[in-house]
Amino acid sequence: MTRNFLSAGQSCAGAKESLRSLIHFQAPAVRGTDFSGAAFRDCTFAPMRLASCKLIKTRLSGCSAFDAGKRKGCTFAFCDMHAAEVIKCNFATSTFERCDLYDLNAMDSSFRGVSFRQSTFSKTISRRSVLTKATFEGCNLSFADLSGLGLQNCEFRSCKFSEASFIDTDLSHATMLACALDRAEWDRAKLRQADLRGSSLAGLNLAVLADYAGVRISDSEQSEILRQLGVDVCAT
Repeated sequence: MTRNFLSAGQSCAGAKESLRSLIHFQAPAVRGTDFSGAAFRDCTFAPMRLASCKLIKTRLSGCSAFDAGKRKGCTFAFCDMHAAEVIKCNFATSTFERCDLYDLNAMDSSFRGVSFRQSTFSKTISRRSVLTKATFEGCNLSFADLSGLGLQNCEFRSCKFSEASFIDTDLSHATMLACALDRAEWDRAKLRQADLRGSSLAGLNLAVLADYAGVRISDSEQSEILRQLGVDVCAT
C-alpha cells in the first residue's frame, strides 16, 4: 500500500492504528506535520525531505528509510524527535540536520553512513544546566558522521562505529561498552571519564584527543593504545 503524507501543518499525533503496518510512504517533501506519539511498524519511506516535523515519542519498528536501489536515505531537517524510539529500522545514509534528538532510544538499527549535521542530543534545563541523553544498543553507525556533536553521558552498547567520524565530538562520561571503534577519526575528540571497556580500539591515538583524563579501557586494548603512541610492549 502506498500513501502520500498528510499536507503540511496537519497532525496525525497519536495515530497508533492508522499508520502502523506495511505502508509505503512516498512524497518529495513534507513540512510541519505532527507525528508525535504515532507508531509505525514495518513501513517504508521513499527518499524524501521531512522538514520541521514533530516526531516526539514516535515509535518506529521494523521500518526502512533507505532505498537500496538508489542507495539513498531520507533527510530530516529541523525535526523534533525528542524521546523517539527506533527498533530494528534502517536509516542508512540518511541526514539528520539540526534535529532535536534528546532522549532518542535506538536498538538493533542501522545508521550506517548517517550524518547528524548540527543536531543535538541535549536539553536545556536552565541557564546553567543542560542534560544530554541518548541510548543506542546493537546499532550500526559505521561511516557515520558524528563530528562536532555533544554526546556527554550518552550510552552506546554493542554498537559498530568502524570508520565513523568523532572529530570535535564530546564523549565525556559516555558509555561505549563492547563497541567496534576501529579506524574511527578522533581528532580533538573528548573522552574524559568515558567508559570504553570491551570495545575494539584499533587506530585510537590518544595524542590527537582534546581530553582523555580518566578514560576506561579493557586490559586487552592497552597494548594497542600504547602502540599508537609509539610505545612497544614486550612480554617479559
